[in-house]
Amino acid sequence: MHKIIIYILLLVGISSSVHASKVFGIAKEYAGNELIFYRYQDRITFIKEEVFRLKIDSIGKFSINIEPEETIYVFGEFGIYHAYFFIEADKDYEIILPPFAEKEEKDIFNPFFMLEKVHIGIKDMQKTDLNYLIIDFDYYYFRYHDLNLLDIYSSGLKIGVDTFINEINQRYAYADNNYFKAYKKYRIAALKNLATQKQYEQALIYAYFTKDSVLHENPAYMDLFNNIYSDYFDKYLVSKNGAYLYAVINYGHSITRLNRLLSEHFELRNKEFRELVILKGIHDSFANKNLSWLPLLLTLDSVYIATDYEKHKLISQNIADNTLSLAKGTIAPPFELPDSAGNMKNLTDYRGKYVYLNFANTTTYTSQAEFDLIKNIYDRYKGYCIFLTVFTDDNRENAKNFMTNNKYEWSDLFTENNSDVINTYKVSTYPTYYFISPDGTLLSSPAPSPIDNFETYLFDIIEGRRLPKP
Repeated sequence: MHKIIIYILLLVGISSSVHASKVFGIAKEYAGNELIFYRYQDRITFIKEEVFRLKIDSIGKFSINIEPEETIYVFGEFGIYHAYFFIEADKDYEIILPPFAEKEEKDIFNPFFMLEKVHIGIKDMQKTDLNYLIIDFDYYYFRYHDLNLLDIYSSGLKIGVDTFINEINQRYAYADNNYFKAYKKYRIAALKNLATQKQYEQALIYAYFTKDSVLHENPAYMDLFNNIYSDYFDKYLVSKNGAYLYAVINYGHSITRLNRLLSEHFELRNKEFRELVILKGIHDSFANKNLSWLPLLLTLDSVYIATDYEKHKLISQNIADNTLSLAKGTIAPPFELPDSAGNMKNLTDYRGKYVYLNFANTTTYTSQAEFDLIKNIYDRYKGYCIFLTVFTDDNRENAKNFMTNNKYEWSDLFTENNSDVINTYKVSTYPTYYFISPDGTLLSSPAPSPIDNFETYLFDIIEGRRLPKP
């Protein structure tokens, strides 16, 4: 008898810990498609992770159950859209997808093309629902922000920013959703910071960050944080204590000393917040190169080992992954793709010789224009180096015919324009080149194109004049 009661209690405990949410709807225009929705693992690196897939059946219906542990911003990138909404635990969402709109060819190959950011519609929303609140607030807030941006920056509080803030607080006084209240709070803080031209930024940090909890998952919080602490270490280096920061990172790699240095600033006395600032500083410093790469990596490793916060452990790992991904001296990311005959080929199959890897699409002018240049180099160096092109053409037969008709005889493989391989190799323009050593490490990432004297680079390596450095 007691065992049965315990079993029932266990079942109740298990069911009460599950925070199931249902996402469903009908989108006839998307019939037969599968849409992937992601979240950001963190809002410093913006590395994506899949949350769920909407498999839309032949008549346009879709439904899936997910179990979010907290309120999350989820988004899909399909067609011309970055389409997003917020999911809370234990709530169902009948969503309305934006009108079906594929990218045009000119958009696909335009590295400056920006997806249209759109908040996904949700049926039967109430005024107190989180998505309704954020949609309504964003319209009201950003309309004012965008129409008055120059005046706000030049005249500040004189143009009635305080009046607008009072109005917006009154407008949403009824809202008791804690996630939304924090969202509103940090959007308003960003407006104040802009209106005062950052003159009181340290006081603002103390009021809005030091004294409060870190909100890793709230876009408004993290947008303001990223704006304030952009290139923080690089700016610190030219300040009064810049030499000490340089020494702590370059020679000590000590998170303890780094914490001691930064905790002298009253606004950084919150341990969790200070550690987030350190992670942001390390992340931006990798790109700016005022601090050496290896000491930064060792300092990051110290944060990973010492942190008490699981989220910061994840951010540390993500920064390291971002930094090491495609870095010279690291192993070229493996992939397996079909060749023109349909045989699957792995990048490791080409070990033993240098590999000049390029990603191309025959519908782009630059790809076509550089193939004759590649052919000239291939004819001279094919005994020393493998030339490998990965095509992303939608029409693979056209790409095969392009190779055959022009008598381009080097190896070719095929993938889709938005495949994992393309994302892993961070291909945003065509063509993009990499140069790989016989042992599979990246010697040049990205590599010079044929028009940028790749032949001279290759000749120097083969002749031993240029010692490949990681």
